[in-house]
Amino acid sequence: MSFAKSKNDFSKKDMNFFSEFSSGASQQLSSSFPFFLLATAVILVLTLIIWIVCGIKVMNKQNKINDIKKTMASAEYQARLSAKDKSQSEVEDLRSYYYVLSTLDSRVAGKTVALAETLTTCVDNLPDDVILIGYKDEDGLVTIDGQSLTRDSAMNYLHLLKEKNLFGFIQDKIEPFDPKDFDLDENTLMFAEFGYKFHFECQLKGHFTLSYASFVDGKTPTPLTNLHTQSFSAGAEYKLEKVAKYSQDGVNYKLVNVKINGTAVSADKLNEIISSNALVGKMSGNTNIEFLYAVETTEDGGES
Repeated sequence: MSFAKSKNDFSKKDMNFFSEFSSGASQQLSSSFPFFLLATAVILVLTLIIWIVCGIKVMNKQNKINDIKKTMASAEYQARLSAKDKSQSEVEDLRSYYYVLSTLDSRVAGKTVALAETLTTCVDNLPDDVILIGYKDEDGLVTIDGQSLTRDSAMNYLHLLKEKNLFGFIQDKIEPFDPKDFDLDENTLMFAEFGYKFHFECQLKGHFTLSYASFVDGKTPTPLTNLHTQSFSAGAEYKLEKVAKYSQDGVNYKLVNVKINGTAVSADKLNEIISSNALVGKMSGNTNIEFLYAVETTEDGGES
């Protein structure tokens, strides 16, 4: 009996313990449940607010996109876009015109303006027994070829040319010839048993013009600088320095070609110009120089 009683007492104690434990847990759960509900409600409210704010922002952006699309599709915008394209095309045309005009201007400057006057002087001073059979005026060098009956006639003509003070110096060559060697007969003007032929190389006096400008190389070179001009006497040396590199508006350029009177210099000459950072030459006539550049890339050691 005592054993059964003690067993019943133990069972009662266990039941009391679990009852007290369950009661405590229920009380704790019931006391924390409102906080759980509040936290859940706060999270849901925050999520809803964030969703609404994001939705509003997306809607505003979409409205702006729609407004931009509407503006771009409008006739006014298309007209402006067309005007912009037309302006860009006109700018390219103007660049082409500028390059062509500057090139033509340099070519005109490269022609000797005294050509007609010099030729007239050479013809008007011909002695009666001298004929002119060749005349050339290029880069300030006048070449005269003719025939005379005697050596004295050719020398007299040379003296008359020197008196006109047109030339800085004249190199002459006078030699006899037999007209029959050239299949000439009695019906030929200035025919004689023997005659003389002469060749004069005459350097015009005065000054020559050096013009130069820089361009971005391309199908239609884009001007980087205006056309510069300088005046030099015949035979004078010119030197254009700091030509290997060029900078403008934060962009660096490197020299890739040089044209003198429309003809590109050789690769060796270009390398010499780049290495010495200067172009040196002598004035034998009016000279136009074009420095052609390309944008210097990062690989070249400059800015891209």
